[in-house]
Amino acid sequence: MTTFDLHFHANVHGLKRSSKARRMLRHVEFLKSHPLDHLASTEHSYKNPLEAYQRLADSTAQLPVNIIPGVESVSSEGIDVIFLYRTEDDLRRALDETPSFRWSVRDVKSIRRNTGGLCVIPHPFHISKTAAGSNLSRRSYKLLLNNADYIEVHNGSALHLDRRLKRSCTKPLFPRTLEKMRWTLDLPMSQRGRNLGWAIGSDAHFPGEQYVVGKTRLDPRSGEDAFDFLSRRLQLEQTPLMPMGQTNMAHNYSLVRAGVSTLMEGALKRLRRLHDNASDIPAPDFALPPLI
Repeated sequence: MTTFDLHFHANVHGLKRSSKARRMLRHVEFLKSHPLDHLASTEHSYKNPLEAYQRLADSTAQLPVNIIPGVESVSSEGIDVIFLYRTEDDLRRALDETPSFRWSVRDVKSIRRNTGGLCVIPHPFHISKTAAGSNLSRRSYKLLLNNADYIEVHNGSALHLDRRLKRSCTKPLFPRTLEKMRWTLDLPMSQRGRNLGWAIGSDAHFPGEQYVVGKTRLDPRSGEDAFDFLSRRLQLEQTPLMPMGQTNMAHNYSLVRAGVSTLMEGALKRLRRLHDNASDIPAPDFALPPLI
């Protein structure tokens, strides 16, 4: 069995040097205790994904985990799309050629061809405004599906909210949200497109949030590296990596932490976009709270 987490954020951008070191140490400690074969570094394109990859690769050099270079890039429509690469140089070149907000979901086919990447559509029906299936027109979403390699069939970012709502007496008030949570955690077969691989990602932004990852019982062929293996469009299955906290307090803490992180990322994304559209606005570089 080979395991993959194809959606992961080191989340060190904007932190002080000492906070970055502590966070990376906690990531390494977690991966020592919960072995994983392949981990895709997919930091947001407006949060220095090259630094995130380099820190992950350097910090885990003595562990049996392979770090896959990648980025969760944001299109001019505000849609998140993940691109995975074979090498750091490939990632570096792709970041230069596809800066945030400067490409359209219509360009995914040419981006894949020109940069040599694999395209993953993350959390297609999440409650966020960055989800392709929830926010694009039917025609644009179908085109994106046709031009992608993988669709994410499980995204761990929905786990805490889904469990918290299920335990809440207000559950009947959120039927549409609950449906989106179910689809984010287990995308229906009817929504998985045709001839696409099935990606599974923790979407972890903090150490210790990789609850579920992907597995395949297929083996790489002789001489086949991780990128070649993924190029086969594997249909990954879910497998637990660690148990979740069961108390309401644990779920509430994780939700608050995730909410603060999301708000800060949203603010940073808006400032980056303003900076790109107005050269007299300085590039933002404020510090995000460590939040453990």
